[in-house]
Amino acid sequence: MTQISTEQALQVPQQLHGRNANDNSSLDQNNRKLLSDDAVTLLNLRSNSSIKKIKMNEYKNELGQDKAFVKETLGSKLAEYKLNPNTKLSVAKDPFGQIELKGTLLQSDLEKITHDLNNHPTFKDAFNRLSQQEPTLNYVDNVVKLSSAYGVTNSLFNSLISEESEYNKLNDIAHRYEALKTNEAHSEESNSGAPFKFEINA
Repeated sequence: MTQISTEQALQVPQQLHGRNANDNSSLDQNNRKLLSDDAVTLLNLRSNSSIKKIKMNEYKNELGQDKAFVKETLGSKLAEYKLNPNTKLSVAKDPFGQIELKGTLLQSDLEKITHDLNNHPTFKDAFNRLSQQEPTLNYVDNVVKLSSAYGVTNSLFNSLISEESEYNKLNDIAHRYEALKTNEAHSEESNSGAPFKFEINA
């Protein structure tokens, strides 16, 4: 996409005015308004560029630590109970917010590991952060990539980003994103999507 300067953007209405001098005044005013709006849009794209450059690498590293911890803990539990380390496991939260484990194990083994995980505060905290922040990170990552590729703004995304950088931690954005999804779900009288789950050996 060709970039134009602010001066060029502001000169366009004048140039068109010269070409269409014989047109009636109302049409000329409409052209001026449309072109002025386009110029404002171009300027907004430039001014919003700093908002789009949020700390993606920091967010990914932060969440990566929780992912690694959850995966490591699940692996340790398989080893503790002398189970196949390549067993596929899926972790989610039940409707009451408790850890729910599924996998190709005996029901008794699943229940023992599930009990352990629900009594492991550090694991629960890490999984809670993952379940809330992973969907947000995926959304933010996609928007940033599309904005970079096509040079377009996203009003929904911009509404999630604070002008104060100190309030743009992943947790802050995740809270705003979750609130937005909840409001949309209520307005549409439907669930906004499947619950989050984390898998190993998938």
